[in-house]
Amino acid sequence: MEDANGLSFEFEGGLDSQPVQLTASVPVALPENSSSAAVSMAPRPSYDHSAATVARAERGRSFRQTLYRHWLRCLCMKRGDDEKDRFCSNRSKLDPIPLESNERDRKIEKDTSSSKLDPIPLDLVIEILIRLPAKSLIKFECVSKMWSSIIRSQRFIDSYYAVSSTMRPHRFIIALSNCDSAMREDKRLFIFSSSHEGDESNSLATNLDMTIPSVTLSSYSDGASVHGFIGSTSSGPFIVCNPSTGKVTTLPCIGAHTSLGYDPVDDQFKALTLLSLPHQNPDFLVHQVLTLGGRESSWRCNKVTTPLYDSVTKAICVNGFVYFGAWTPTRDKNPVIVGFDVRYESISFIKAPEAVVYWEGESILIEYKGKLAAITRHPYHPFISFDLWILEDAKTHDWSKQTFQLPFSLGLGTNFTSPGTNKAGEIIFAPKRLSRDVQPFYICYYSLERKDIRKVILKGIADDEEFRHRYGLAGECSVHVFPEHVESIGSLGS
Repeated sequence: MEDANGLSFEFEGGLDSQPVQLTASVPVALPENSSSAAVSMAPRPSYDHSAATVARAERGRSFRQTLYRHWLRCLCMKRGDDEKDRFCSNRSKLDPIPLESNERDRKIEKDTSSSKLDPIPLDLVIEILIRLPAKSLIKFECVSKMWSSIIRSQRFIDSYYAVSSTMRPHRFIIALSNCDSAMREDKRLFIFSSSHEGDESNSLATNLDMTIPSVTLSSYSDGASVHGFIGSTSSGPFIVCNPSTGKVTTLPCIGAHTSLGYDPVDDQFKALTLLSLPHQNPDFLVHQVLTLGGRESSWRCNKVTTPLYDSVTKAICVNGFVYFGAWTPTRDKNPVIVGFDVRYESISFIKAPEAVVYWEGESILIEYKGKLAAITRHPYHPFISFDLWILEDAKTHDWSKQTFQLPFSLGLGTNFTSPGTNKAGEIIFAPKRLSRDVQPFYICYYSLERKDIRKVILKGIADDEEFRHRYGLAGECSVHVFPEHVESIGSLGS
């Protein structure tokens, strides 16, 4: 635990465990009139060693509890003044706990033994914990059994996500994969993140949150941010990771195509896997639905059948539905959007304009103002304009269309995609691959109201030679961007 002034404490084992070693990152000075010789030559009084051991344990435990109470009170007072504007802007600026000399330490122990501090109410402790960063909470699980029980409870996890989605700045996740530029044993998936703070700035700093070995994503791989998790697959097992906690879960999916969805009503995650292919059965398709969430302790499996279709776009989860583009019953016949109702585990077809699925793998589905939308452009022409299709009513298959001209060309259309929008409603355009040369990685924000575009550099995305050399990033590297990612401390492990 470290504050803004560099003071750091390490608690090993928790407050309610056996006596532990308390260390501080600042030196502890002895009184001026003391010396090592004087200390070593001082006569030792005779006493009961067993009683002294118990006394030292009690004093140590009491001292640690006092330190934590001081820390929590400082944190609470710090947040009291700032919470109206922004609750977490100064969470690292804690008042330093005085540890300047042994004499001061003995004074604190003496004061503690003579007077007992009032315990902080449990509901206040929870309110403080729920406003801390996810990575700090994972560390604080080791403080005590009570804290671990609080942080791991489903009620706390749900409340933390609610606070993250409404009060914390959403995260900007970038997944970088060296799928084509490394040996098999060196392939990795890099997860970077950045805050949306300062949306009007022309640069954002990123941090490397985690690396997942032996996992790769190509430009055409399915990947999505769903309720705090990143789900992805590329000719291998379906991987779900939580960038906030660093935990990775491999789903037991046996099909070639899997999509992750979330049911906000029953608080359940479900994975839809296509088991059969159109040419394998002339009458229908078989899907597998894996369920984990709520109070379930393991994956539950169910099977769903549908009429024939041929999926051709990436999937996206919007308001409890997983959508992807397809032709039905066979390729180039009838363009549709396949909609999977996560809660009721049913699949339906929505008639779609041909332009929405025409370019198949180059088609783009996004969420726009809570609705399913599609961005269409000619992928093999200069990217100078695009059409925005919005699904206004899924029951009546009603779509609206708007056409927009970019102020300048972004290059060849196939090199760019759109991962969605930011809170301001600006459409984000991002490269699908990392440049072979070492140069800054940038994304573009297009305002539909102002009809203008701005470039934002994402600093730290493999933009130095040392990083690329260390991980063998010599060839083509695919990039997936997930805007408006919400922090979660949940886990999908059974």
